[in-house]
Parts: sequence; structure tokens; C-alpha cells
Amino acid sequence: MPIPLLTATATGGPLDPAQLAALAVLAFLGWRLLAIWIFPYAPCWHCKGTGKHRAGRYWRPCSWCQGTGRRIRLGRRIWDWTRTRSTDTTRR
Repeated sequence: MPIPLLTATATGGPLDPAQLAALAVLAFLGWRLLAIWIFPYAPCWHCKGTGKHRAGRYWRPCSWCQGTGRRIRLGRRIWDWTRTRSTDTTRR
């Protein structure tokens, strides 16, 4: 049995461009949410993922990522902010 949303409109015709665009946007958002959930970290921009940087003649731990070489993605920061915002009842 075919899925009505993917195969045809209520009248039985093919998908019109607006429905196809809406379906593409929903698929993209779902893909991004899944990527943010599975891969919350990205390489640090300052040390390029190495966890260290050159300070004169010596190598030092990166101060931006504390030597981990990773940073939290922007989408994950927004995700975490909305979760804490909705569960924090003391904020007004």
C-alpha cells in the first residue's frame, strides 16, 4: 500500500512543487537533527583539531578547546539551549 503523502495529493495527482519543497525541507531538517544528535562535536577552528598550537618556539594546549581538539557544533548549542530553557522552571 503506497504512502499517500509521498505518492499523490488528495485528488490523486502527482506532488506539486510546494509539497515537494516542503517534503525536501522536512527531510533536510530531519537529517540535520540526526547529525547533531549523533555527531555533536566538530574540529576546533583555532587548532584545526590537533588540540595544540604554536606559542613561539613551543607547542601549547589550545586555550579554545582546552586541548581536546573538539568544539560543540552551533546546532547542538541551540538544541541544548532550548532543552534547558524548556526544563528550567526558575527562569522568568
